[in-house]
Amino acid sequence: MTSVSRLRLPTALVLLAALSAAQAVSYKIATVSPLSGSLTAIGSEVKRGAQLAFQDRAAELKAAGIDVSLVSFDDQASATKGGQIAQTVLADKSILGVVGALNSSVTNVLGESFAASDLALISPSSTNDALTEHKWTNFSRVVAPDQAQSVAAAAYIADTLTAKSVFVVSDNTAYGNGLTKSLLGNLKARKVGVVAYVGASGAAQIAGVIKQIKLSNPQVVYFGGTDDTGGQLMQGLRDAGVKAVIMGGDALDSPSFLQRAGKAAVGVIYTTVFGPVNTFSNSVDFSAAYRAAFKSEPSGVAIYAYDATNALLSALKASGATPSRAQVSAAVRKVNLPACFSNDKKDCVTITGALAFSPTGERQRSRLLIMKYDEMYQPKMAKVQTVNAEDLK
Repeated sequence: MTSVSRLRLPTALVLLAALSAAQAVSYKIATVSPLSGSLTAIGSEVKRGAQLAFQDRAAELKAAGIDVSLVSFDDQASATKGGQIAQTVLADKSILGVVGALNSSVTNVLGESFAASDLALISPSSTNDALTEHKWTNFSRVVAPDQAQSVAAAAYIADTLTAKSVFVVSDNTAYGNGLTKSLLGNLKARKVGVVAYVGASGAAQIAGVIKQIKLSNPQVVYFGGTDDTGGQLMQGLRDAGVKAVIMGGDALDSPSFLQRAGKAAVGVIYTTVFGPVNTFSNSVDFSAAYRAAFKSEPSGVAIYAYDATNALLSALKASGATPSRAQVSAAVRKVNLPACFSNDKKDCVTITGALAFSPTGERQRSRLLIMKYDEMYQPKMAKVQTVNAEDLK
């Protein structure tokens, strides 16, 4: 018996090792954003920012024994497509968190779909106020909500531009509607007159709005919506000879907006939590890595996607050896990443500042910028404002 046992022991060890290897679990984090269609350029920034976060933390995660990879889904900026992706993601039990979506309408579908399974969702760019009003414990975002942009925009219109008349236009998206409706309340509080509030999302509607604006001759035209409709509207306004100051939200902070608007972009003012990457003191290494990987310059969406992914990876690391979706989701709300003031990544992984979330999923402290495009199509910072989560209504 002794000799037989000795012969069988190595075989048993080999089988045990094989069984352990078979039982080893690999996890995934997903990104969801437009990777085709009119918003491909800015949607790709979500995926790219996440890729660089994985690249920077690969060694750390491996040393911690965490086998995690990144998968990406193309939502085509469509809520319907987002719903289909949500079901695919939920069916893949190895996916423990999602970074996305770009558009608020898609993020809303994802958040609702993931809530029952407590699958963590962190958006780098969806600003619709209602997203944190659903009381989803699995949803967080690294950007300030529309309300914060509207507060800053109304203050700038009233105090800096000293305007008395504003024509407000939405592109009929969830993002555009949320931004503009919030602005209306803030303008009213500051006793700034609203000439009209209209929606425009197609060529015919845009043409009609341009005629209305030209006839009403407002001091300011405020546009809430994505860069594709915004570019068309602003080019049309300038071609029609409209001289009003044009202001908008953070969707205008993108290279694709400049391509669409052309010369009409000069002088356009916008609020953003993104802004030029070089305004962040520790962005040098990130920008260099981005250029090396993608042969182009990053936008603010890329760095916010980078920080959103880092928050998710930190939560995953803090969730134990065999984390569940619920554990990762709970860990996201406990993330407390410090602000970085140099390029030393040893103890600091954020670019956009200190990162922690409120009980509703809002960022505790958000940096909001007011920017203006100059004659060289370069955004120049006009004002910096910090928005605290507890100050949001």
